[in-house]
Amino acid sequence: MKGMELKNLPRRYYSHRRRAGFGLARFAWKCLATLAGLCSVALGGAWLSFAILGIEQEANAMSASYRVVAVNGSPHQSFGNTSLMLAMLKEGFEAEGVGLEEIFLNQHHIEYCAGCGFCLEKGGCWIRDDHKSILARVLAADAIILASPVYFYNVTGQTKTFLDRSLSYGHRPRGTWKPGLAVSVSAGQGETTVAQYLGRMLAAFGAFPVGHLTAIAIGPGEFLGRQAVEARAAHLAQDLFRALKEGWRYPATDQDLAFWLFMGHLVKENQGFMKADHAHWEKLGLYESFEAYVGQTRSQGGLDSEARQAWLQELMARQKETPKVTPVEAVTPVTRWSVTTMRELLEGMPQDLDPNAAAGLTATYQFEVHGSENFTAHLCIENQRASFHEGAAENPDVIIKTTPEVWLAISRGEQSGAWAYFTGKYTVEGDLNLVKKLDSLFPR
Repeated sequence: MKGMELKNLPRRYYSHRRRAGFGLARFAWKCLATLAGLCSVALGGAWLSFAILGIEQEANAMSASYRVVAVNGSPHQSFGNTSLMLAMLKEGFEAEGVGLEEIFLNQHHIEYCAGCGFCLEKGGCWIRDDHKSILARVLAADAIILASPVYFYNVTGQTKTFLDRSLSYGHRPRGTWKPGLAVSVSAGQGETTVAQYLGRMLAAFGAFPVGHLTAIAIGPGEFLGRQAVEARAAHLAQDLFRALKEGWRYPATDQDLAFWLFMGHLVKENQGFMKADHAHWEKLGLYESFEAYVGQTRSQGGLDSEARQAWLQELMARQKETPKVTPVEAVTPVTRWSVTTMRELLEGMPQDLDPNAAAGLTATYQFEVHGSENFTAHLCIENQRASFHEGAAENPDVIIKTTPEVWLAISRGEQSGAWAYFTGKYTVEGDLNLVKKLDSLFPR
């Protein structure tokens, strides 16, 4: 079966047959080794030795048949820090007899995504370049590595272009859960964020992150704590090999659930346009349940209803024995006379609005406060309700520029608003009549 056809297999029926074959071969080898120790004297051990040697060679051949493909988005190709980190992983893979194929995106021609949605409707991309051949190699791999240095707090343009062109695969969960790794390096900022992003992108190619390899380095090979980076690479290489050999799966996460909910809804609601996506989700039964998507079933709990009832009764009995709590004294409501800042005043004004005075009024009051407090906020009045908002409004009907002291004094009745305006203590831009309405809209 071609690698591209794996997407048609439901997750619950996907089997790691090569992994199972490898495990059986190892098991047979151990059994024969024990038998050789018991019977070597009687039989001379010659035939068993040849048999054991043959089985061990077959097991090693299975190990060597694993293919790990790394997509390297660095423009520096083989001499950059990203390649050096992949070389550290490769050393660990080779110790286990696993090969690593490194694909340098900079050596290939990949056009930008046109954003036309053709792939979502028809199933494939119409652009003719190297993307399809690279994708075929990635999907045929047993394990996948996505690697990129940090460029302006994100992946390189080469990496982003490759991922953008893989849009349809992001909409269509694969029928596999292959192990993968994410690799990133920066001069000191962003490598962990980029590695996490690449780890999430593995799902588009039917893989999940076994781990992340990150490092800080400026010039080629100038790793901060190189020995620690090499040790981490060695451990991750071993983890990836074990994941291949043993068919590891990690527990489902909230990110898996969020993707299934969002993408399932998106595709189903837009099935008229996303025809290929919808057909894929239906064929694999992914709409049916979250379990169908992750390929994991919910275990049956051991809830003892009688034990739970006894526990609840005990809790209730203990609560009755608890001393009574002294009632909290009534809180004095906040009024204009009790507020001490302009922000408090504006935040509390919506609850003071007289709905009768606001009937038929739609207006936005913007306050630009300066002096002891510096901020901009606005009040929106509509449908006989008022609401407070931080920041400037898009199209305010009136702008009031004031100090906190002046406006607080006006709101308390300690100073005439009209006199303060005419003496220049605050200024108004826009409809002055709206300022005159404030007394009736927000009575003291």
